[in-house]
Amino acid sequence: MRIELRPDVQAPEGEAVGLADGEVLAYVGRTPHIGGCPCRQADIAPALAIAVSEAASQVWGGEWTLDLSRVTGLNRRTVTKDRIEKYGLPSWVLALVGRAAAHPHPRALGYFLLGAADIHDSADRWHDSTIKSLATIPSRDGLELKAWKAAESAVDMVYLAREERFKSRLHKVDNTNS
Repeated sequence: MRIELRPDVQAPEGEAVGLADGEVLAYVGRTPHIGGCPCRQADIAPALAIAVSEAASQVWGGEWTLDLSRVTGLNRRTVTKDRIEKYGLPSWVLALVGRAAAHPHPRALGYFLLGAADIHDSADRWHDSTIKSLATIPSRDGLELKAWKAAESAVDMVYLAREERFKSRLHKVDNTNS
């Protein structure tokens, strides 16, 4: 069986996450469905683990497990190949990885995902380190504003660095022609 995580598929029921041998792979709750028919996790386990690895590698490179863990907030062990084979992953994680891998610039998006996760996690909001309730999660707008400011700073710094590099090359050319 071949599974491909893709964002461009629809399912009549549940959350579509990709294709399994050309048929829509969707989850209704935690139960996988291929072509609308329920199946067992064990039936798709090896192919699912390979599909996650292939897609996540496009986004974060070969050592993707820590990055996927950081972005999703899941335990690092949860996203390892053997655990994916045994238990699968929530459909929202599979959909996220499929969307990210399908992006025109998956590696760049991977860095942005890590940056947004870092901004989210470093916000001064966890007053009680043992309880992280949903009530303490900052708003999407707050996260977006902080991430946008960080992205603007990054673009400014890269542009300045490239501009300075270009000037340096021009200066070298001018000096060799003198």
